This record gives sequence, C-alpha cells and structure tokens, in this order.
Amino acid sequence: MTPTKRSRVIIFSSVVITFVALACNDTGGWFRSTFIDSKVHDAKPVPAFSRAGRQPGIPSLGFIAVGDAGTGGHGQRLVAESMAQKASTDSTSFVLLLGDNIYESGVSSVKDPQWPEKFETVYDFPSLQIPFIAVLGNHDYYLNPQAQVEYTEVSDRWYMPSRYYTTSFRIDDSAEVQLFCLDTKPLAYGKKQADRQLESESQIQWLEVELSASKARWRIVAGHHTIYSNGEHGDNPHLASILEPLFVRHNVDMYLAGHDHDLQILQPVKGVHYIVSGGGGKHRNTRWRENTIFAATNLGFTWISISFDDALVQFFDAAGTLQYAHVIGKREAGTPEAETH
Repeated sequence: MTPTKRSRVIIFSSVVITFVALACNDTGGWFRSTFIDSKVHDAKPVPAFSRAGRQPGIPSLGFIAVGDAGTGGHGQRLVAESMAQKASTDSTSFVLLLGDNIYESGVSSVKDPQWPEKFETVYDFPSLQIPFIAVLGNHDYYLNPQAQVEYTEVSDRWYMPSRYYTTSFRIDDSAEVQLFCLDTKPLAYGKKQADRQLESESQIQWLEVELSASKARWRIVAGHHTIYSNGEHGDNPHLASILEPLFVRHNVDMYLAGHDHDLQILQPVKGVHYIVSGGGGKHRNTRWRENTIFAATNLGFTWISISFDDALVQFFDAAGTLQYAHVIGKREAGTPEAETH
C-alpha cells in the first residue's frame, strides 16, 4: 500500500468513526467515548446533599419529569429502565413528559408506527403503567401536533386532552397539587411567530383565569421551552415577559421545562423555581453559572415528591444513580420563599 492510499484509509476510517459517534450522540447509544459525551462547562463541585426521604406517615405525591425523550434509541430505553426502577421503589403517580415526545418530527396520526416504537414499548415496565401527562414540544409540531391530543383517546396511559390544559392530584384531604400544562410553541418566539398571536393571547388569558381560580396549595406550570436556562437554548426573555408576571402574581411554585437536553435547577426568581429536565433521550452541553444550583448532562430524569410543606427534587443519571437532591420549602402567598438544600 502506498503512503497516499494509506492516508486515505486512515482519513476514511476517522470519518466513519466520527459519523457513528455523532449519530449515537442523540440516543446516548451503544458507542460511548469521551469525545462524544456532552459537557457541563465551568462545572463546580456538586453541592453536598443528603438522600432526603419522606418520614413514615407523611402523605406525598411523587412523579417523574422528563423531556426530549422520544428517539426510540438506546438512550431513551436506558433512561426508561431507570425511571421504572425508581417508580418501583418510590411511590410515583405519573410521568410528566416535557415535550419533543416523538423525534424528529412528531407523528402523522394516532396510527403512526412511531407510537409503539417510541412510546408504548419503551415504557412497558410494570411500574410505568401510570398516566403519562404530556405537553407539546417544537419537534412535535412538524407533522401533526393534534394527533398527540387525539392519542389520549387511544392509549391507556397517554394524557393530553388539549394543547394546553390543567389537571390536579391530591396529596391528601388537606392539600392538592395542580398542574398547568402549556403549549409553549405559539408563546415562545414573539414577533417571529406573529401569525399565531391570537392563539398566544388566548392561551395567556386562559392561564390567567385558571391560576386565579386555583385553590391548590401547590401550583406547578409545565411547558417545553425554557424560561431560564444555562443550556444551549438559554433564557427566553419573551417567554419570561409574558409568563413570569403571572407566575409571581398567582404564587406559582415551579416551572418545569425540557428543550435544553440536560438537567438543571436554578436559583429561584421572585420566588419561582425553574427546573430543566430535558435528558430523556438526547444530550447536549450545558453550563454552570452563578445562578446554578445543580447542572448535569448525558441523559437522565427528575423525580419530585411533594408533601404539604415541601417538594423533594431528585436528579438521576441515565443509569438511575442519584446525582443531586434538593428540598424546596413551600412559601405562603406574599412571603419570601422558604428553602432548604
């Protein structure tokens, strides 16, 4: 073999290896190497934490929050298995899907073969035979977003009765958790999506009415797009301008989002906690900044347990290993936040 031919073979081999590595990056797949792992830039040591748990006899509501999951690949399946393990050991009432439920373009109909490939058979563990409460992501819009609403009538577990809606769960007879599930696609881009202005205004008016009427002790808003984030997409000033005033005025406790393919909990803004859980099937780089409490990447999910007095937030990696735990104290209306780490 001549030097020229040998060089070509080496270059070709490198290209093939790089292509395979990049292709597997979306799924967290079978070919893992340090050069395809995502990174937390400017990472700091994870703050000390204890594996906080519930005292016996204290009622609580547990659920999993995970977004950007629906690849159908090895990474999604690995996270699903770890979710199932957690749900089998700690009471878990539902899974909250934070958008981009079916990659890359959503589904065409309720009969789309992606439903079994990227949802039904991935989450087929006994402990995950619970409701999957879903919101739409930007990728879910490419084909037929309404099909994900209609799938509620087909699946025993999938729940998306409308593009935005509210649903409630009881902690016990004295306390309720209310979820406000948003369709952030028409909200997130401001003037870039002026043709959807009426739809955006209608949703904001709906949210104002629903939050005003809520009697729930805990109010949690879920949407796909981040409001505050140190990941690739970062902060969304337009979304903050239209949602944050409602959150503050109506004592929303936390906003859960995906969109950035990582795990984050940030310092609260005006009493509202912002949590990103977008590691269900894809991963990207993220960054640790001054407002970071915790950040991680390379797939994972969040488990939250809410009692009358506090919310326990646990972050798990793809293998189901606890990475960080944080306790958010319930603040009363008009008072500064109460929080313990």
